[in-house]
Amino acid sequence: MSVENAPAGTAGVSEGSLLPRCVALLTPVFAVGAGWLAAVVAKHFPGVKLDTGAITAFMSAATLSVLGVAWKWLEGWQQHEARVSHGVEKPVKADTVQQA
Repeated sequence: MSVENAPAGTAGVSEGSLLPRCVALLTPVFAVGAGWLAAVVAKHFPGVKLDTGAITAFMSAATLSVLGVAWKWLEGWQQHEARVSHGVEKPVKADTVQQA
């Protein structure tokens, strides 16, 4: 949708929030952290006896769950940005777009 065809009052407005960038940058940190925490719990928690393969599977499950949540959140954020660009929804933090 071009700026000329945008609904009234929405031309030149886009999403300016830094939140999706923070989520995208911190997702690998939290994914590695979840895998590390799973390994620590599996090795050092009293009463938990897991072999190396089970620890690896536990770490993988923790890491993949963090990645899955981040993926779904970023997918929803992209849908929000699409609705903002079409003028259906207001941006969380408005950012004016410079027109050429």
